[in-house]
Amino acid sequence: MSPPDARARALSRRIIQHEIAGRETPADIAQGVEGAFRRLYLVMSTVIGPAGFQAVLTRAVHLTRRSCPGFNACDVTCGDTVVMRGIAELIEREGAAQASAAAVVLLDNIITLLCSFIGEDLTFRLLRRGWTGLSDGAESSGTEGA
Repeated sequence: MSPPDARARALSRRIIQHEIAGRETPADIAQGVEGAFRRLYLVMSTVIGPAGFQAVLTRAVHLTRRSCPGFNACDVTCGDTVVMRGIAELIEREGAAQASAAAVVLLDNIITLLCSFIGEDLTFRLLRRGWTGLSDGAESSGTEGA
């Protein structure tokens, strides 16, 4: 698999920052991180289905654990929604910056996999629906479109 696309990484970083903005306690930050992945599930499962999303998530978790060893203590599952056990403990143990970085890597891996499966255009169009206030970095004017 090729290195993550800079556009996907930048959008992943903006999404995680957006979701944890203003949160201070490990539990609140964890809730924001988990909320980002729940929203992603809602947006993407409409196209690839719950089982498809679960497959992408499982592969992305595996890839993330390779590059973020602290993430090994987290259990990320997907059924009716995404559940991230151990993320608050990761934040307490390694700090919000490290845990957020791991969440960015996970989200980036998911986006990169989705781009390869359903195409970059559709992936980013769906992401813009989920996060209407965030640019994916492709538009020079900063306007959004679905």
